[in-house]
Amino acid sequence: MIWNFASLVAIALSGLADPQDPATSAETPDRISYAGTGNGWTGERTEWWIDRSGRGSYRTTVDHKASGKFDAGPQGFERIRAILQPLEGVRELPCDGAVTDQGAGVLNWRRAGGETALRFDFGCNFRQPDAARERLGEASEQVQLWARSK
Repeated sequence: MIWNFASLVAIALSGLADPQDPATSAETPDRISYAGTGNGWTGERTEWWIDRSGRGSYRTTVDHKASGKFDAGPQGFERIRAILQPLEGVRELPCDGAVTDQGAGVLNWRRAGGETALRFDFGCNFRQPDAARERLGEASEQVQLWARSK
């Protein structure tokens, strides 16, 4: 049976809504962050975070080695959260084997009750289009734009 990303997300979220579990809580996270590395040959690293107030930071060694702090306001935080919200309850992304020596990263949601994380292995071979990676890319691009336009 071939699963698409929407089906996997629905399965991950259905019937698992434990209000005590930060991953399935409707409570707004206090902070969303990402840290990832490029493939083993380059050793490049990208990190960013944004808190509920919209303050955040972006740092990368990729391209022009950009870094910067920003304040996107609460609306900016809500924008990033909306992009990433379908991934909040996902425990693991499907992987049909992996190409070794590729990049990896971790997306985190921090709440008062704890922290949840979703690991990305960029060497995975997916059967379906990688909607999770697209969402992470969209959020990362927005944070980078805010940091570069300070």
